[in-house]
Amino acid sequence: MFKRILVPLDGSRTSAQALPYAVEIAKRFGAELMLVHVVEAATASSGGRAPAGVGTSSAVTEIAAEAAQAQDKRNMARAKRYLGDKLRSAVERGVKGSVHVMTGTPARSILEFCKKEKVDLVVLTTSGKSGIKRAIWGSVADQLIRDPSVPELVIRPGAKRSPQK
Repeated sequence: MFKRILVPLDGSRTSAQALPYAVEIAKRFGAELMLVHVVEAATASSGGRAPAGVGTSSAVTEIAAEAAQAQDKRNMARAKRYLGDKLRSAVERGVKGSVHVMTGTPARSILEFCKKEKVDLVVLTTSGKSGIKRAIWGSVADQLIRDPSVPELVIRPGAKRSPQK
């Protein structure tokens, strides 16, 4: 039934709460576990522009762009190490898997990845936001749930797992 299970992780403890569920499902179905982290590019957020209050000479713009690119590389390396650590613990439990780090907007990048890689299930946690915070900022989980192209198992933060049988 499930051959490819995706778990989007953002480095938070909340997002990592989805892993035990995903690992258990992967074990039961002999599925591949795909751990994904989306880095929002500093180069995209700065647009190659100089920081506010700084002149816009080409030298300043170039320095700002180089600094943003260096930050992107550090963020990508950090994400790969993080996912590698998480995957090692899943592999120790008998699950095969892979790690994928990409840049972009989290929800959009995850949905595109799911379609491209033919993901059968996404296991994720909600952000834990509620009320006005959720209305203002939204969440990746909300955006993923609204797209019917791939089934999701959404775990609430702090959910207690039932004992295994």
